[in-house]
Amino acid sequence: MQINHHVGMLVREPKFFIRGEKQMQIAYFSLAINERKDNPATFVEYIAFGKTAELVKKILTKKGQVVEVDFKMRNHNYVDNETGQKRYEIQNVVSVFKSYTSTKKDEGNRQGMTEKVSNDNRPSEVDMPPYPNFDDSEIEFFGG
Repeated sequence: MQINHHVGMLVREPKFFIRGEKQMQIAYFSLAINERKDNPATFVEYIAFGKTAELVKKILTKKGQVVEVDFKMRNHNYVDNETGQKRYEIQNVVSVFKSYTSTKKDEGNRQGMTEKVSNDNRPSEVDMPPYPNFDDSEIEFFGG
């Protein structure tokens, strides 16, 4: 099994739906991922189901929020209602995510807290080192 990992900023507030006979909760959200300082951001769409979708609704509330996501890519095939043609696409299904948000008492020194959330519905707060100023010109980039 392949697990993928992205870190980015929340583009807009997530969209939520309840679908099917079992009233499955579904959350859709997008992250802007900036791999290198001089390149434009890449926008990636994600989907979460069930308890994970509920937690997305509860925790991912602010545009620009820094989010770390672990996800699986899966095929999603459906028939387009307008054209009647079969469509094939890949969905990024979230299994675990972390939200990096600053706390009120730490806003002055840019200290942050993170909340790790997984499908087992057990959030836990963990102290994190200060997260970097992503606009800072002194950040060194490594790799390709």
